[in-house]
This record gives sequence, structure tokens and C-alpha cells, in this order.
Amino acid sequence: MYAQLSKVLFVLLIMHSCTTGMRFTVTLDALAHEASSFEVGAMLASVSLFPAFCAIAAGRWLDRSGPRPPLYLAILCAAGAGGATLLFPTASAGLAPLFAACLMVGLAFLLTNTVVQRLTGDVATPKTRAFAFTLLSIVTASSGLLTPIITGYLVEHFGFSSFYVWVAFAPLAVGALTFLPFMRKVLPATGSGRGATGSRPKRTTDFFKDPAMRAVLGASVVVSVAWEVGNLLIPVYCTSVKCTPSEIGWILGSFSAASFAVRLLMPVLMRHMNEWHMIALTLLLSAASFTLFPFFENTLALMTCAFILGLGLGASLPNMMSLVYRLSPKGRVGEAIGLRLMMINASKATFPVAMGALGAVIGAGASLWGLAVFVFLGFGYALRSAPVVIGATEALHEKED
Repeated sequence: MYAQLSKVLFVLLIMHSCTTGMRFTVTLDALAHEASSFEVGAMLASVSLFPAFCAIAAGRWLDRSGPRPPLYLAILCAAGAGGATLLFPTASAGLAPLFAACLMVGLAFLLTNTVVQRLTGDVATPKTRAFAFTLLSIVTASSGLLTPIITGYLVEHFGFSSFYVWVAFAPLAVGALTFLPFMRKVLPATGSGRGATGSRPKRTTDFFKDPAMRAVLGASVVVSVAWEVGNLLIPVYCTSVKCTPSEIGWILGSFSAASFAVRLLMPVLMRHMNEWHMIALTLLLSAASFTLFPFFENTLALMTCAFILGLGLGASLPNMMSLVYRLSPKGRVGEAIGLRLMMINASKATFPVAMGALGAVIGAGASLWGLAVFVFLGFGYALRSAPVVIGATEALHEKED
């Protein structure tokens, strides 16, 4: 299991560094060329455009064709995003190449996550699945920790094109590795697994008839909005208080450091707290962090706020993925992953624009307070839904035993 999982996570590490770093870099690039917070919000919302409409289709495509075709398209999209920004610099071409890059990065991110989340669940056993998703989240946290810091220094000392070169060529190297024999078992050429062999449901909306799945999907939206809009507003706010690119990199890096630390502790935490209560706690910590941000301008204080935010949101991802996989009816895992991604990306396509527009009027600091209110409401929703979700997961535990 671990040999196969390590190969899946290696692919994720490279692709995640490209897609996540690209979103960070194009944000700084746009701000450096005097883009408004509304323009930046619209640009980052375009990252979620394809995922908002194509996520379910991507899950079904994965079940039908196997992981290779979706992964290859993800590789081409990521490399294309790097190539577009490299060949058409913002100084001469304006924001259009950045918008195009965000569209391609969004599709690459969707396909990569669909493939990796499905394969992670497939290669694990019921007893090791939660730990496998924790390892997956640790890889994303490691990438999130290093990528903003490295990218910040690259941009500050060598310009934006230095990171765009990495994005243009690193995914192609991953694609070349998938043709080697040691990658063939973990990346079969045809569809396989639970979702490929099961009967396909007639309606995706059937998922919402299950109260536990409905609650998990709703909480996923709240967590995703907190993560995505926070990644928009934090750099905007830090820029407004005169932080340098490297300082912003350290602030975002402290968020990722906390995410990494809490995921390392996840096996211990799960002995004392069930998955849903942990998700509720992450929402509470996240809301508190967004409330604190606008009170500070000092880099160290902002890093502390980001660290608290990372402790919250960092613990949510492995628990969300584990619950979605476990609560999915047999034969519908790919579709369930696609539905979750569709919902969270639909919210990403609207909330960054709305919050960017709000930030242009009332400022990024006040917008962070608005985001805090939204997350506090999500915390209340999680508490109200706790009996249903916990009851469903306990029933599944009894069946697995």
C-alpha cells in the first residue's frame, strides 16, 4: 500500500507546487502592476470556473478511462499556464495572460485532485484510509509551506518569470516519468476501482437525500471559502500595510507550517476526537483568526494569525476527504469527489469576486471581518449537524469491523 501511495503523492507534490505557487505568483504579479482588488478577485475566481462546471464530469471520466488521460490533461494545462505567463509578460500584455493562466491552472488543479484523491482511497484499506488521507494532506501542507517562501524570494530577486519557468517545465517532467515501468501499476491505463465497476446513479442530486453527506458537503463549502478567500484577502491586506513579497511569503508559509504540524499530529488527535467534531473546531479557530488579522500590521503578528488559521483549516482537509470517501454509496466514489469539488469551486468562483469587490469599497481588513462572520455561521451549522454525521460514521465503523 505505502509503495503505491508514495508514487501517487510524488505526482501530487510536483503538481501542487505548480498550481498553488502559480496562484500566489499571479496575485503578486497583478498587484505589482496596479491591479485592483476586484480584478485580482475576478482573476482568482477564474481558477474555479472549470472546476465549478466540470468536476462531476471529471470524476466520471476518471472512473471510465482510468487515471492516465485526466492526469495528462492536467499536466498539459499546468505547463500551458506557465508558458502563457512566460511568453506574454504582464508589463507588456496586461492581465489577460494571467487570466488565461488561472483558467488552465484551475483545470489542472481539478484533474490532479480528482485523480489523487480517488487513487489514495483505492490503494488504502478501510483501517488505513484515514491515515492515507492524512499523508496526502501532509504532502499538500509541505508544498504549501515551501512554495510561497521559495516563490517570494524568487520573485523578489529574479522576477516573476523565474517561477513561471518552473511551472512550464516541471509538469512535463512528471508526464515523462509516468511512462516508466515503476509507475504503471499505480496509474493503470484503463478504468478500475469501486467507481468504475459500480452502477452509475441517474441523478447526482441523490447525494443530498443523505443528511450526513449533505452536511459534509455543506461544511466543505465553508472550509473551502475560508481557504480560498483567505488566500486572496491576506496578500491584499499585507500589501496594503506595505509588506514585501518575501514577508508575504513568510506569512503564508506560517499558515502552511501550522497546517503541516497539525496534520502530523492528526493520528494522535483522532484518538481523542471524532472527525466531525474536529471539523467544527477547525471552523472556530479559522473564524477567530480572520477576526484578529485586521488588528495587526507587524509581520510577526500577522504570521501568528496565519499560524492560528493554519491550525484550523489544516486539520479539515484529511477529515473531509475521509468522510466523503466513506459516506459515498458503493460505486459512486468518483462522482462524490466530483460533486464535492464542483460545490467548493462554484463557491470559489463567486466569493472571491464578491469579497474582492467588497474589499475595494471597505478595504481588505473589513472584508476579513466579513469572512470571519461567514465562518462563524459555518461553525454553528457544524454543531447542529453533529448528531447526524457522527451517527452515520459510527454505523459505518460497525460494518467495517
